[in-house]
Amino acid sequence: MTMTGLERALAYLSMEKTDKIPIWHQSSDISRKLAGATFREFAFDAKKIAAGHIEYVRKYKPDISGVNTDMWWMLEPMGAQIEILDHIIQPKPSPNKDRPDPEVYDKLEYRSPFEGPRAKVVLEGMKIVFDRIGNEVLLRHGYYGPAGNLAVLFGIPEVMRDAVLFPDVMMRAVKRVMLPWTVDFITGVCEAVKPNLHNICWAMSPFDYDLMPRELWDQIAEVELEAFLKIRDNVGKDLPVTTHFCGNRPALDFAMEKFGRYINELQFWWPGSDYPLETAVQKYGDRMPLMAGIDHTRTMITGTPADVDRMVKTAIEIAGGKCSFALGPGCDMAYITPDENLYALVEARDKYGTYPLHQA
Repeated sequence: MTMTGLERALAYLSMEKTDKIPIWHQSSDISRKLAGATFREFAFDAKKIAAGHIEYVRKYKPDISGVNTDMWWMLEPMGAQIEILDHIIQPKPSPNKDRPDPEVYDKLEYRSPFEGPRAKVVLEGMKIVFDRIGNEVLLRHGYYGPAGNLAVLFGIPEVMRDAVLFPDVMMRAVKRVMLPWTVDFITGVCEAVKPNLHNICWAMSPFDYDLMPRELWDQIAEVELEAFLKIRDNVGKDLPVTTHFCGNRPALDFAMEKFGRYINELQFWWPGSDYPLETAVQKYGDRMPLMAGIDHTRTMITGTPADVDRMVKTAIEIAGGKCSFALGPGCDMAYITPDENLYALVEARDKYGTYPLHQA
């Protein structure tokens, strides 16, 4: 029997039998293109946000997707300055970009993530999408933890720098402000999309050898776990927990040690990172669903459909049948990703990833 995308995804997360290997991908940029909107229009129009994301799922047929416009709408009340142009949304320079200033962290004050001018619009757009297709595909839902949200607010390079220069000051801001802010934000968004909320996505991007000093991982993990447990208590302990590691050097072993009992997936960027899929299958494939295999930065953009076919075939040869496996990239698909390559993902999955597996 053919499963829906949602059924396929939930079975994968439960390490149960699926008819096909699930595929995750999404793109706010391509969704905007499909809605026929400029960024100015897209960022302030809930119906266009919804129409673009629904068309994305209908057109490219992922089993797992998501809804968003950009990384900063929820942080505008906290002081994030955003420039919305016709074709890009980008942050203005951080207040401590050129000169490290510990005072920006001590002066940071809590502001509700839903006070901003775009919060109501984005939540309304999400609600429409979840109501329309939330019973067909799994919509990954959740964001960064407290440390990750601080980095998005002040700038990732700036926070990486300040984590070395004055880590105690930075961690005080993480615990004092960003922990309750993160709990309120993710709880509020999850509540807004019920009853079709089927997972909490926990982005663990700080746990990367190139992003945060190893000396801070234990402190960050303690705060991340405190935030997550509060969110889970608020929205439902039985929801499966999906994950996201977007960096080049993900600390999957550390994450499994600290959070393995709470998560239902390891999703990471391979190919593209230094953590081999073979290693993940060998170490964790018997106890954790794994998602990887799509290179969104090279093969999907500059490759041909034949290259996409080979990419998918290679990933399935490594992990298919050896663990509960899904295909996924390291981040959103780029605006310039060719249609034919997005179509090729499903064609290759159907060729190599339909159970029982037939690897041609």
